Order: sequence, then structure tokens, then C-alpha cells
Amino acid sequence: MRNSKSFDDSQGASKTNAHLGYLPQLDGLRVLAVGMVMMGHWWQWKWTQPILKGLPLVHGVTLFFVLSGYLITRILLQENQIRIHNGQGYLPFMVRFYVRRTLRIFPLYYMVIFSLFLIDYPNARELFPWLLSYTTNIYQSIHNTYVGDFNHFWSLGVEEQFYLFWPWLLLAFPRSKSLIWAMLGIAVLGMGTRIYLAVEVGKWMATSYFTLSCMPILAMGGILAWIQRYRPTFALRLGRGSWLLVFFFLYLAGLLLQIKFQWGWYKELVDEYFFALLSMLLIAKASMHGFKGWSGKILMTRGIRYTGQISYGLYVFHLFIPNLTHWITSRLNLHLGEAATLVLYFVLTFGMAHASWVLIERPINRIKHRFPYLKA
Repeated sequence: MRNSKSFDDSQGASKTNAHLGYLPQLDGLRVLAVGMVMMGHWWQWKWTQPILKGLPLVHGVTLFFVLSGYLITRILLQENQIRIHNGQGYLPFMVRFYVRRTLRIFPLYYMVIFSLFLIDYPNARELFPWLLSYTTNIYQSIHNTYVGDFNHFWSLGVEEQFYLFWPWLLLAFPRSKSLIWAMLGIAVLGMGTRIYLAVEVGKWMATSYFTLSCMPILAMGGILAWIQRYRPTFALRLGRGSWLLVFFFLYLAGLLLQIKFQWGWYKELVDEYFFALLSMLLIAKASMHGFKGWSGKILMTRGIRYTGQISYGLYVFHLFIPNLTHWITSRLNLHLGEAATLVLYFVLTFGMAHASWVLIERPINRIKHRFPYLKA
């Protein structure tokens, strides 16, 4: 995600849905998230210092999840309220949501997996049924194994499974108070599932990649959207920088203690949820007040905003880039240092994501105008 995000229809959602208001700084947060993911996958394993190895770069996906949950819930709450006010049925509401989701996510994803299937890319044919159904996260939860350069697709599977049922939650609990309790219930259920998988099953991929284990993180974004809509005064307080600083230093303290004392239980059961809370406050700050000064200027630059717009392509392509780079340099007989290799990774990933956006995603995205959001 996914124009504001991870990955999906939430990418660009706040820009195309004018009555909700475009939130440009969220594009910058998306760049932060995808940058953390790429650095974590490409370079972190080379670092030898414990403090560097402990950096939470893997939590870029966590930020993506919270951002997706926030943006999609924000849209759905608005759409559902207008639908009810206009006396419209739920079927057009659901059709519109899923058509827009399909147009945003499926074309690039299926182009990649079918292309790799045809050239017999490692693991592409063996995993094809799981890739086709967006269920590699289930495969990895069962087998507790890496799947090569398709490893990052687990998060796309989680998001698609999230979107299969999340809109129905709003229909099942139309009253605001019942909806927030349902969201909190799902978060608690997910936390319980994670504890059970960590303690009883002992497969770390199931603990991290199974759909229910990730629901609390996605639900946190939804809860923030609910708070902003139904408790705006509290949301304004939540978006103040003081809360963000407090949680940042608390998270940093927990991270340092985890590194020093090697708290495996903390890393498995606490660390990611704490980072999700920090992400929630980042989004609250960016959406309610906006970052000021140098940080706000960086988030608002055209290059950062465009990088956020194409972040879905960056995420899809980035784990295939090291193999592509090796193929190119070996045929050209180039011997690059580590820094130059990292730069080449970024250049190739950005170039492919840009081409994908211009040639595939943006033209197909225009079809979404035939399925516009309801206007207030």
C-alpha cells in the first residue's frame, strides 16, 4: 500500500475520494514503510553489531498494515453512512468496494506471478496454487518455511483475506458502539491466537504470518478511523506530538532491553504490537495535525509523494531485484561493492515500479472512475 497506501485500494483512496480529504503526508509514511522493508530484506542481514541487527526494519509491514486498516475503514465508514442515509442497499456498496480493490491490486500481482510461472522462476510453479489464491501466508504458517523470492507475498495474502471480511463487519454492526466493540474483540482474538501459536505450536511463521495473528495490527488502523469519525475531540488529542514522543521513547526502551537481555517472548508477543501502536500515533499525527518543520517538508515533497504512490510496485518487485542485479552484473562482468550494489537495487526497483505505474497500474486505475465512491 497503498495517493495515500499498502498495497491496495487504500493506495490513492484518500486522493480519489475528495469528500474524505486527501492526506498527502500519509504518502510519506508509506515511503518510510516500504523503505524499511527493502532495507530489512536487502541489507540488515549483513550488519554485525547487535544494535543494528535489532533495528525494527521488519516492522515496515506493520506500518503498512495499520495504514491500510485506517484508510479502508475511513472510506467504508463514510460510504456506509451515506448509503444508509440515502436508503440504498448493501449490494452496490459491496460490489463497488470489491471492483475497486480488484482493479488496484490484481493486475500487477497476477502479471508478475504468471510471468514468473512461464519462465519457471524458482518456486513459481511449486507455489502457483497458493500464489494464485493469495494464500502463501497460510502455506508458510503450515510448513514454517521460506518460499524464496516470493516470501514477501505473505503480507499481500493477509491483506486480501482482511478485505474479504472487513466490509461485512460494518454491515453486521451498523451502530457505532457495537462496531468499536467488534473491532476490539477481533484485536483480542488475534492476540490470543498469536499467544497460542507461539506457546503451543512453536512455529514462528504461523505466529507472525497467520491471518488472525495480524488482525490486531490491521484493526488498530480501523479503530483509529473510528475514533476520528465518532470521537473527534479525543482524536485531536491522540494526534498531538507529545503522545507520539512518549510512545517512541517507551518503544525504544523496550527495544534496547530486548536486545540486551534477549527477550524472545517480548519480540514474539509484544514488540510488533507496540510498534503498531506507535504507527497508529504516527498516522494520527499526520492525518489530524500534520508534521511541521523539516519532517513535514520532507513528507510533502513531490518525489516522496510519488514514491508513496508507486509503493505497491516497489513492494511487489523489490525481493526479485537481487537476482536480477546478479544476472545483469554477471553478464556485463561487473564487480560492484556493497554500497554500489545497494544503490543499483534501489534504482532498478524504482525504475520497474515507475514503469509498472505508468504502463499498467495507472491506465487500469482509471477504470475505477466508473465505480465512484458515494458523495456526501
